Amino acid sequence: MPMNMQYERAFGLDLSKKTFHGCMLDGPDLGNRHFFTGEMGPQGKAKLAGRLCECDLVLMEAGTSSFSLARFLLENTEAEVVVLNPAKLYNIFNSTLKTDKSDSEKIARIARTMPRDEWPTVSIPTKEEQAERSTVSLEVFLAQEITMLVNRLYALFNSMGHPFIKKSDLKTEEARLTLANRLLCEEALAMEQAIMLSNQIEHVADQLEQCKQRLRDICLSHPKEALSLLSLPGVGLMTAASQIAFLNDGSRFNSPDSYVNYVGLSERRFDSGTKVSKGHISHMGNKCIRRNIIQAAWVASTKLKGNPLSMKYKDLILRGKNKPVAAVAIAKKMIQLSYILVKSNGIYEFTKQQGLGAFRRKLQYHKLTQLLDFLPEITKREMEEIDRTKRKEAAATTSSPKKFA
Repeated sequence: MPMNMQYERAFGLDLSKKTFHGCMLDGPDLGNRHFFTGEMGPQGKAKLAGRLCECDLVLMEAGTSSFSLARFLLENTEAEVVVLNPAKLYNIFNSTLKTDKSDSEKIARIARTMPRDEWPTVSIPTKEEQAERSTVSLEVFLAQEITMLVNRLYALFNSMGHPFIKKSDLKTEEARLTLANRLLCEEALAMEQAIMLSNQIEHVADQLEQCKQRLRDICLSHPKEALSLLSLPGVGLMTAASQIAFLNDGSRFNSPDSYVNYVGLSERRFDSGTKVSKGHISHMGNKCIRRNIIQAAWVASTKLKGNPLSMKYKDLILRGKNKPVAAVAIAKKMIQLSYILVKSNGIYEFTKQQGLGAFRRKLQYHKLTQLLDFLPEITKREMEEIDRTKRKEAAATTSSPKKFA
């Protein structure tokens, strides 16, 4: 017997770049199956939409083409459209038989075999959210591209007999060309390659700066969320923008732990009888957020002394944890705090106690001082009062006469 009797027909779709394979289950107990194919172009999507009725269910795996098709079907049909997390569809992910036809049938049979509340659903982003996520992904790609080009130029100098050049010496275009003219002037081919690589680095760097401006626009479009996230020590422009793009206002998740699991920072569990043990983090989640939050955790733990996160990191080290494990623990804590602060539109308490001036300097560094216009008045007054108290204490310390023994 199917577990979800409210559906008259269930459609399972396996998508590729240009085509899709589908399996439709209908009849008593959804026992009859019919296979079909279509194209991912406008005509193919319209033909698929024409097959769907109000009591139909459409299931598909999350992928490059899934969200645009899901939005199209939601806008043009009355069917229920569900996108599933492929990493959690173990009957497909671990299958030895991998064909488009068999996968579409397995997806469709989820309507029969799996209770509705156990489906590993993925929320369908709006076009705006999808564009924000693409911007975040582009920034990661461009940053990695610059790293690859710098490594290539560094390897060129090394191969031409100049191993003492450091990557930090290749940061600016002027420095790169100066070194090339001084060290590679007698090798025409090497000189040409160095100039090409330097020009490419400069070009990608310009694109990266444009992308960072788009990240600032994302933060300014979601000022409350941006203020909450940026109030955490170590969180900068990229970390805040990536979380805004995927977390948004936090309504997608039920709890801090569900957000931790989404990012891929939850521990693997191993159950044996009554014994439950935990292993390393799953790494099965949002790679973009995980990459950035771990970098933010390193900054908060080792560069910004005196905050609660750095003290927790130090405590973990004293308890015998190695540095990477401690940093991941801090990243997990930061993800939990991010969810809590975004849901409550709050400011991290430690940042409040540092005063408005310190917070303003951080926002100035990221060119986001406009966000202060959205800081709640009561919070702004509290932070300004802390600034005044600190100034009075500093003035009293400076004006007090020195005592000599």
